[in-house]
Amino acid sequence: MKKLTDKELTIMEVLWERGEQSIRDLISNLPGTAAHFNTIATYVRRLEMHGMITHKELSPKFYLYDAAVTREQYINAIHKENVDKLFGGSYMSFISKLVEEHDVSVDELKELIRMVEEE
Repeated sequence: MKKLTDKELTIMEVLWERGEQSIRDLISNLPGTAAHFNTIATYVRRLEMHGMITHKELSPKFYLYDAAVTREQYINAIHKENVDKLFGGSYMSFISKLVEEHDVSVDELKELIRMVEEE
């Protein structure tokens, strides 16, 4: 799965939160932006090309766009790709690095172990 740019991720966030949107709806729902229609349409086309978005044609010049993947699917794919790329696919190496950098506390590790044992 393609790692999204900040603008693409913002568009996806709107779709994940609000569901189907036209380009004009997307523009009005994007936070703090005065984006041009053609610019957003280009981002949407790219996202659709990469399988992140689907569309429904309501009339010859009016489409509704929706997310083709969930936020969770995207997050899982990006995490897996990063672990594969940066840690040779080893989640143990990844977690060891988090512990080493003090990004994960002992209590959080205990909670993770508890969660795994319950599954």
